[in-house]
Amino acid sequence: MRTLVLTLTFALCASALSAQEPDPDIRNLSAVANAGQVSVRFNLTNAFADHDLLRALQSGLPTSFSYIVEIFHDRPRWWDEGISRVRIEVTATFNSVTREYLLNYRRDRKLARSETFSDLESLERRMTSIDEPNLFPIGDRRPYKLKVRVKADFGRTFLFYIVPSSNSTRWREVRVGSPESKP
Repeated sequence: MRTLVLTLTFALCASALSAQEPDPDIRNLSAVANAGQVSVRFNLTNAFADHDLLRALQSGLPTSFSYIVEIFHDRPRWWDEGISRVRIEVTATFNSVTREYLLNYRRDRKLARSETFSDLESLERRMTSIDEPNLFPIGDRRPYKLKVRVKADFGRTFLFYIVPSSNSTRWREVRVGSPESKP
C-alpha cells in the first residue's frame, strides 16, 4: 500500500513538473568587434510562456524586461577585469482605446526609442530580439581576449509575500569575435 502511494505521489509530481512552462533563456548570443567597437546581438526565448505575463500586458499593466550586458577581459585562473556594463530595458504598455502596444527602449535609463505595434507577435519579437551595434567601445584592446555576458531580469517576486527574490535567466557568455568570424 505504501509503495502504491509513493508511486502515485511521484507520478503526480513528475506530471506537474513536465506541465510547467519552459524557463526563459538567452540564445544566439554573439559579439563582434569592428573598428574599436563591439556589437552585441541575442534573443530571449520562452519569455512569454508565462500566461500571467501576457494577461498583465493585455490588461494595460506596463511589462518590462531588463537585460544586463557586460564586457570583460577574460583572465584564466584570476579575477576577470570588468570593462563596461550596460542595462537595456524594454517596457511595453497596452492602450485599450487605440488597441496598440507602446514599446519604450531604454539604454542605461535613457530613452533610446519608442515604437507602437498593433499586433502582439511583432511586439514579442521586438522585446526579445536585441541587436545593439557599437554597444561597447574597446579602443585598442585585443578583441579575442574579451568576453561578453548577458542575463535578463523579469522583476522581483516575493516568497510568502515578504521575502523578495529576483526572477532572472542564467548568465550566457561568448568570446568577442572579429568581423571575419561573423556567422
